[in-house]
Amino acid sequence: MGIEEVKSLIRRSGRITVLTGAGISTESGIPDFRSPGGIWSRYTTVTIQEFLSDPEKRKYYWRYKAETIPLMLRTKPNPAHHALGKLDKKGKLFWLLTQNVDGLHEQGGVREEKIVNLHGTNREGICLSCGKKYDILALVERVKAGDEEPRCDECSGFLKPNTVSFGQGLNPEHLAIADRASRECDLFMALGSSLVVSPACHFVEIAHSSGHPVVIINRDETPYDAIATCVLHGSLAAVLPELID
Repeated sequence: MGIEEVKSLIRRSGRITVLTGAGISTESGIPDFRSPGGIWSRYTTVTIQEFLSDPEKRKYYWRYKAETIPLMLRTKPNPAHHALGKLDKKGKLFWLLTQNVDGLHEQGGVREEKIVNLHGTNREGICLSCGKKYDILALVERVKAGDEEPRCDECSGFLKPNTVSFGQGLNPEHLAIADRASRECDLFMALGSSLVVSPACHFVEIAHSSGHPVVIINRDETPYDAIATCVLHGSLAAVLPELID
């Protein structure tokens, strides 16, 4: 099955669930923080437990975020993001499940109420005690100005970007929606994901076991290629606009 067959699947479908991974955002210039010499290589992981218990770890974490978040916020959605926005405008998008924390799907035209940010978002901060939301750039500026571990102005709780940290559980409501989105769709598309991170990878299996066609588009092979109805390799920025015409 090739591009024309996938286009036909999309045309016939009215409840499409899409799962996206990092591969859809790298073409927008999201820096590869994990590459040798990249920003990520200069920092080690801070778990949520360390963040909550160790002031030095909180400061270390915020130094990393103050360096990387401004770079992320300067990126723009690419044609693949805009193609998914078009899919939503056509009334075909059931749910968009994303592992990304860059907020580019919203900027690409997908309605916020259709998006499940499985790993949270770097585009806002949150108080871990009272849940108050903060403008992320304002927090970054506070850190750069010397407020090394910013606290909530309402309750003095710890502030952090509203992302899921290592050791922190995913939002149960998000997982419930994602499970339903995988079971009740009529087409499941996994885009730009290596499909090795749990639990997101299992939604492909749920869709397949529920009898729905599965399309995987990624530069490299994934562990779920064998159960997919169709697998395409290539640039999402090039392929997706062709599929969603």
